Amino acid sequence: MASSPEVQKSAISTPASQRTEAASATTTQWIRLRAVAWALLFSPVTAFWAVDQGVDVIFSLMIPPVIMTLVMAAINLVLRKVAPRISLSMGDLIIFYGMHTVLCAICAEWMSVINPYIHSYALYRSSDSRFDRYMNPYMSDWFFIPVRLADQFEDYRNGGFGFSYFLTKLPLWWRYIGAWTLLLSLVCMAMLCINSLFRDEWANREKLAFPIIQVPMEVVKLGVGQSQIWKKPTFYVPFLIMFVIDNINGLHFVYPSVPLINVRFISDLALIFPSPPFNAIGWTPIGFFPYMAVIGFFMPTDLLFSCIFFFFFRKGMQVVTYAMGYVDSAGVFGGGGLIPSPPYFSEQSWGAFLALFATSVWVARSYLAEVWNQIRHGHPKGDRGVPHRFAFWGLIVSLIGLFVLTVAIGIPLWMTVVSTILFLMFSIALTRMRAQIGAPSHEMAFMGPNQMLVDFVGTNGVSEAGISRLVSIFFIYNRIHRTHPMPHQLEAMKMGETARISQRALFVAIMLAVIIGSVLGHLVYIYKGYRWAATVAGGDTAWVATTFIEQHRASNPIAIAFVIIGFTFVLFLDFLRFRVPGFPLHPAGYALAMNFGLDYFWMGLIFVWLVKLFVERYYGLKGHSRLHEIALGIILAEFCAEAIWAMYAMATRTATYSISINGRLGWNQ
Repeated sequence: MASSPEVQKSAISTPASQRTEAASATTTQWIRLRAVAWALLFSPVTAFWAVDQGVDVIFSLMIPPVIMTLVMAAINLVLRKVAPRISLSMGDLIIFYGMHTVLCAICAEWMSVINPYIHSYALYRSSDSRFDRYMNPYMSDWFFIPVRLADQFEDYRNGGFGFSYFLTKLPLWWRYIGAWTLLLSLVCMAMLCINSLFRDEWANREKLAFPIIQVPMEVVKLGVGQSQIWKKPTFYVPFLIMFVIDNINGLHFVYPSVPLINVRFISDLALIFPSPPFNAIGWTPIGFFPYMAVIGFFMPTDLLFSCIFFFFFRKGMQVVTYAMGYVDSAGVFGGGGLIPSPPYFSEQSWGAFLALFATSVWVARSYLAEVWNQIRHGHPKGDRGVPHRFAFWGLIVSLIGLFVLTVAIGIPLWMTVVSTILFLMFSIALTRMRAQIGAPSHEMAFMGPNQMLVDFVGTNGVSEAGISRLVSIFFIYNRIHRTHPMPHQLEAMKMGETARISQRALFVAIMLAVIIGSVLGHLVYIYKGYRWAATVAGGDTAWVATTFIEQHRASNPIAIAFVIIGFTFVLFLDFLRFRVPGFPLHPAGYALAMNFGLDYFWMGLIFVWLVKLFVERYYGLKGHSRLHEIALGIILAEFCAEAIWAMYAMATRTATYSISINGRLGWNQ
């Protein structure tokens, strides 16, 4: 397998001993068990952190896996001096990070919309009449606690028990943990097989930028002594300044007499426009969020500009729509949700992502022809990558397993097939977009196959049981997608390729991380319930089921038209980019900006874009390199400061300051 230019450059500039180590990695099929052992040792910390401090895992580069890898890197520096035989290589540290980032992604958003729902329909049915009307009669006993067994979980509902008591109660939970872990493993196996099939195309042929991996790669290099960035003023000066600012703000949260240096929410652009139609822009916060903004230094300039341009394009659409008389469309999203309304942002987003999927397949058509040839005739000898035949049949088997499982619990086959195919098409487009653009966040609020089913099929004639089971089992397909596991899988593969790790071994490690992440995520939630009382959930899925069942509607031609408009607009932008030299707008920016992800940090991206333009024009590649060092310093400083306050919050069970786009006392703290 051909190595990337980054690998070749690294091989030239690294010492002979390190080149020997890297070369030996190419002849080793399986990774050393010590890397997996270290990853498993730290995994409970990452899992608990992800579950307990959700503010730290709601953006592209999640804090727990980066900090855990930084801790492991520090330990490894000591091991290299006192016990070099048991120290970790660069490949080992990449395995460590890859497992933790995938594990963390599972424990984050997906687990938050799975575990609390296992008990809520039965234990809290008296608080929401929709639970007994639309949910409990149709829930599978393998995935959700049935009403008849609710009394066995009263202690879990009320809390107040210790760790040993929690251990005695685990037999009640293993069937639910096992069922959900099986379902997640099938979905993630399908995504991992797709990543294996597309990896060489995206990483080596199209040479996508993979901006998000710049930070963890630098941490890994620090852990094996290949980076001296900590000696550079362009790194440690921004690091120290940002670290001090964040800790001053943390102290201000605890002791208000300490002055605040606000770098989060500063104001709201909507306050400048109090009257219609311009107040239709909705909540438009002015804030910097430095760690998110400076990721823009890693992003290609045209993609950075496109995100900014289409963010204001969306806000302008909200104003125009309001001026046209669609007053119900004012606000944050300007229409959308399960009941489509102008300007149909969810439909535009779906059209854009379907077009991105279609163009990604079209661009890779010659590569896919080679892949199909290898599927038919076998893998080339000497290629240490995951065989395409194995990945293809792994995809087929995982999908068949998923379909059989969901049919067995009563979901109509056509619903599962359509929802899963749409979700995987969206996932492929999102994964490639993240590898290409490296956006700080890709929050696609409430966008999922449910919307497409309503728009194209309608709800007439669909059974209550099928609807309730679909929206409860596959809520992971329809939430916000901020910690979607598929991009994390691909980024781990790209990092592994940089260090020449066996992709076969990495495949196994990632799947192990999926399973461990699911089990640990459930265990953390269950422990927290017995310790501090269970959380209440399920209102959102019950609302979806109620909307589908009580408000039957036929397919929506206007909504379908806007899906086509979004699809066509992306193709049109691609047409212009290939025929107009220097055309500044990229379709990925349109796809990302039509939803809610950029609203938090648009101001920071504008600042970073202007700085980047100035530096690249007057200081060239040297200045660009310095911007990367500044960005690394700011990001690692904020992550280290956040780790301090997160650990304090977890230890004391109190709210603390957070650098995040959400706060520990509320989303807009």
